[in-house]
Amino acid sequence: MGRRAANACYLLAVVAINFTLFRPSPVDILFVTALLLSISSRQIVTRNMFIFLTLIGVWVFSLYTSSISLVANPEVAYYLLKISFAVSIGVCSSLIAAHWDAADLRRFLQVFVLATSAAATLGIAGYILGIEELMWDGRAKGFLDDPNMYGAFLLPGILACMYMLSKGERRGLYGPALAWIAFGLIVSFSRAAIVSGLLWGGVYYVFLNRRNLARASLYAGLGVAALCLLVLLGVLFVDGLGERLAERSTIAKEYDLGHGGRYSRYALSIPFILDNPFSMGLLEWERFFEEPIHNIWVSSFLNYGWLAGIAFTLLLMFSVSISARNFRQTGNEALLAVTVAWVAVISCAFLHEAERWRHLWMFTGLVWGLNARNFMPAGQASREEFRAEVGRGHAPSGLVPSPARA
Repeated sequence: MGRRAANACYLLAVVAINFTLFRPSPVDILFVTALLLSISSRQIVTRNMFIFLTLIGVWVFSLYTSSISLVANPEVAYYLLKISFAVSIGVCSSLIAAHWDAADLRRFLQVFVLATSAAATLGIAGYILGIEELMWDGRAKGFLDDPNMYGAFLLPGILACMYMLSKGERRGLYGPALAWIAFGLIVSFSRAAIVSGLLWGGVYYVFLNRRNLARASLYAGLGVAALCLLVLLGVLFVDGLGERLAERSTIAKEYDLGHGGRYSRYALSIPFILDNPFSMGLLEWERFFEEPIHNIWVSSFLNYGWLAGIAFTLLLMFSVSISARNFRQTGNEALLAVTVAWVAVISCAFLHEAERWRHLWMFTGLVWGLNARNFMPAGQASREEFRAEVGRGHAPSGLVPSPARA
C-alpha cells in the first residue's frame, strides 16, 4: 500500500513539474512526500544507488561549503534552497525507480507524455496568444522558469512518444502528441534544446528502426513533412514567428562570441579553477565575468569547487556505464529511452545554468535507480543471481538451477 502511494505521489509530481509559479512549489512538496513515503515502505538500496547517493552527497557538500559564508545574501540562501530541492528529486527518483518493472516504467513514460503535452499546450498558447506570463523575451516557456528549461523538459516527452509508437501503442494518440510537443519545442526557440532533440531523437529513431530503415525513412519523411506544415501554418498565421525562427537559426549569437562571451568564458574560467580549488561560491560570478558560466559541468568546478567538479564528472561517466550495462543485460528499449532522454537533457545543461532543473535530476536519478534485474524474465534473473552467488564463492540451495535450465 505504501509503495503504491509513493508511486502515485511521484507520478502526480511529474505532471506538477509544469506548475512552478508558487514558492514553495507544489511539485517540490509532492516529490518530498513521495520521498518520505518511499523511505517508509521497505525501501531497497542497491549498489548503484549507494554510489549515486555518495556522489550526490559529495556534490551537495561541496556546494554548501563553497557558499556557506555567503548566505547573508538572501539570494544565495534562496538558490541553495532551490538547488537542494532539485537534487532531492534525483534522490527520490532513484528510490522510487528501484522497485519498478517494465509495466511501471511504461506507466511513467505515459505520464511524462501527458506532462509534456500539457507543457507544450501552455507554451504554444502563450506564444500564439501573446500571454506574457507564459513567455520570456517573446519565447514560449509555459509555467516553467525560462524557455531553455521548458525546451529541455519537452525532449523526454518526444522520446517517450517515439518509444510508444515503436511498440504500436495507440498511434492516433502518440503520433499527434509527438508533433504537438515538437511544435512546443520549436516555439521555445531554444537552440540547445532543438539541436539536442534533432541529434538524439535521430539517433534513437534510427536505433528503434534499425531492422527496417527503408520504411523508417518513409515514416520519418512524413513526420518531418507534417511538422514543416505545422510550422508553415504558424509562420503564415502567427505574427513574428518567421522572423523569430530566422533570428534563432544561428550557431552563435552576439552574446556567445568575443571576449567574455558564452564560449570564451569556458576558456577564461580554467585559470580561475586551477588557482581556486574551493571555488568562488554561488552568485559570485559577476565579480569576474559579465554573465554566469552557462555550463553545469564547468559550473561545478568554478562555483562549487574541485570536489563538486570531480563528483559530477564521475556521475556523468558512471551514468553512461550503468545505462549501457542495464540495456546490454535486458535489451529493454524503454530503459534505453530513459537513457537517451537523460543524455538529451544533459546536452542542454552543458550550455545553460541547469542546477535547478528538476527534470535533469529526475532523469539522472532514474538512470541510477532502475534495476536491470526487475526487467529480466524470471528464469534469466534467477540465472544472473546464481552466477553472482557463485562468483562470491557460494550458491544457496534455492538458487541452483537444474542441469536442463543451466
